[in-house]
Amino acid sequence: MTKDPDVYQLIYESNLDSKLEQILIGLMKDNPSHKTEMSIQKFLLYVQQSTENFWTTYYRAKTYQEKLDCYYQFSKNQCLATELLMRDLNSLSSEEEIRDNLGSMLKEGFTF
Repeated sequence: MTKDPDVYQLIYESNLDSKLEQILIGLMKDNPSHKTEMSIQKFLLYVQQSTENFWTTYYRAKTYQEKLDCYYQFSKNQCLATELLMRDLNSLSSEEEIRDNLGSMLKEGFTF
């Protein structure tokens, strides 16, 4: 049985922009939950697939216009991956808020 790779190692190996790398590491340090880690891993997988697709398409391109089109699509995919990560993280914070609110309501409901 193999152990899942450490999320910090995955972030490092993804060769992300240093700003994005710092954000993801900070996010894991501030909210080290399993759900946050899973959201980041899903994001990193999408980024990896997008990068691999970029290089495959790039090497097949015959003109600079095709290479620029390839890069443009890659940039759009990166933005989409970031939007999906943000949506995942927003839903996690919403779940926590709902759980906290329900806990407060239950506590108030049973207080005499």
